[in-house]
Amino acid sequence: MGVREPNKQGAIGVLYGFRALMVLFVCNYHIWQRGWLGQYVTLFGTRIDFDFWTRSSYLFVDGMLLLSGFLLYLPYARQTEYGTAVPNVLRFYWNRVARIVPSYLASVLIVLFCIALPQQAYSDAATLNRDILTHLTFTFTFFPETYLFTPLNGVLWTVAIEVQFYILFPWLAKAIQKRPALVLCALGFAGVVFRFVVARSVSGLAMWVNQLPAFLDVYALGMLGTILFVKLDRQIAQAPAHSLWRRITAVAAPLLFAAGCWALLSLMHIQTDNGLIDTAQLHLSQWRLRLPLALTFVTLMLSAAFLPRVLQKLLDNRLMRFLSTISFNLYIWHQVIGTQLAAGLFPSTLHQDASLKIVFTLLSFSLAILAAMAVTYGLEQPASRLLKKVRLHTLKQ
Repeated sequence: MGVREPNKQGAIGVLYGFRALMVLFVCNYHIWQRGWLGQYVTLFGTRIDFDFWTRSSYLFVDGMLLLSGFLLYLPYARQTEYGTAVPNVLRFYWNRVARIVPSYLASVLIVLFCIALPQQAYSDAATLNRDILTHLTFTFTFFPETYLFTPLNGVLWTVAIEVQFYILFPWLAKAIQKRPALVLCALGFAGVVFRFVVARSVSGLAMWVNQLPAFLDVYALGMLGTILFVKLDRQIAQAPAHSLWRRITAVAAPLLFAAGCWALLSLMHIQTDNGLIDTAQLHLSQWRLRLPLALTFVTLMLSAAFLPRVLQKLLDNRLMRFLSTISFNLYIWHQVIGTQLAAGLFPSTLHQDASLKIVFTLLSFSLAILAAMAVTYGLEQPASRLLKKVRLHTLKQ
């Protein structure tokens, strides 16, 4: 009595909310960089300041990558626990191509032909060709001129890191299934050692701070979170309604979630304080906080997944699912739109005019959401369905 079936196939609802909120926080950071809208609200005469949060909201990219590792490994964790099927290597790659390439390619081409070339952003043909080639091969993060100084949408570096990880993932997943402790510890150790060695070896971290090796422990913790979720979900689901497991979960999940929120606030404060010193200290602090930040994110995600259903609704509802659906394209387009709006429609007094700041921020978010909807429903999803038909037709041949 009170026993339920564990979640063997379905989505983990609260993760829609995590994806949506993390993308929104990153969007707000980039739009704030252009408009400088004050990050505070006044309630009942009391001013609540969110400036520290916004200034370091780029850290949520780490959470987005951790969530990616969590979701990528979920079918493999379920296969280990329940014997369910996972896609073969070729299908995994095909699915990844169908998911990200149409939107990514559209962004590169639209920005190239509608912004970079008309604005004469390239000094010569060689620079142009190098930028295009490295973006089409997801290798632009390897070179300063195509990563740090590209006019082709600065936020796309995250997609390049994801694709680089996708190439390794099927082999990592199989290795983790065989020796989870060894492989996950090795990945975590590699990420920490890479950051430690590079920080001591180079004078500036701008080129290094967001390279794939620097995120290996983040991905590892995401995949560890998946394993823990599947095992805990099975035990809790099969326990009687009033069992000790259920009672412990009912108390521990909200407490852990609250502790995770407190830890996140503290880490954001630390990063902002360090970031205000100078860029070098910002990058160094970002690396020092990467592991505790990843531990905080995985704690929040796991505890949220076992919250009482009424609390889960705060993260798993129609709005969050909608924002999660368009989140990839919202992430891709928000900075381009904000930058072009600030440069083309608003005067140089934008940063001194409170009303203009509000108009700019609302317009940037509105247009970014509309663009994300248009690309998601008009390109990404139709292209994904078409590629699925192509794959099925090819298998029949």
